[in-house]
Amino acid sequence: MKKNIFYTMLIAMVTLLVTSCGDKESEGKSRFTYYPVLELQGDDFMVIDKGSTFQDPGFTATLNGEDVSSEVNVQSNINSDKSGVYTVVYSIVNSDGIAANARRTVVVLDSSNAVEGLYYTTPTSYRLREGAQVTYGDSFQLLVIDNGDGTYSADDLLGGWYCQRAGYGDKYAMPATIKIQDGVVIIVGGGGVAGWSDGYSAFEGTFDAATSTFNLKTTYAGMDFIQTWVKG
Repeated sequence: MKKNIFYTMLIAMVTLLVTSCGDKESEGKSRFTYYPVLELQGDDFMVIDKGSTFQDPGFTATLNGEDVSSEVNVQSNINSDKSGVYTVVYSIVNSDGIAANARRTVVVLDSSNAVEGLYYTTPTSYRLREGAQVTYGDSFQLLVIDNGDGTYSADDLLGGWYCQRAGYGDKYAMPATIKIQDGVVIIVGGGGVAGWSDGYSAFEGTFDAATSTFNLKTTYAGMDFIQTWVKG
């Protein structure tokens, strides 16, 4: 009986000690916090003309129902004098160090460039695998950007099949550096799929400057991806 009383008192002392330590550790800290809410106005993907000025569509930030938009930090690497893909990052942090973030992608393109631009695969593009043909069934967005040295960056020679159609993400695109010689498309760099650490085995393509249209055949993993890209 005495032994049971001793153990009961011991447990009570340990509980009191732990509770006291917990109170000391939490002293001065908030028991709850209001999370900042950050929302972009306009689109999170924008295309602007080379040489123009980027006009930010704006954003709103609230904290516990109050407008704190003036406290948002905005960082941008946009150079509108150079074609490319840029990012604007918005962030706000509350008094407890909890952050809300948003991101906007801004693409700078030269509308006078016959090749550079935003393209879309035609829905009738298709993959051929062991004689079975499956169409893309939708239009997928692709970028072709002038590198300024006679070459172009194309962000996916598979036409969005895996990264967009299958929803696997950018690691499953096939970016490449290409050049166009007498209407023939030639790969001069890249052509790999990072997600699977492999790449194309054969490629052929043409570009029609009059209609700004690519016709490509990319052979990958034993399959042929027959694509038509039309500038949007």
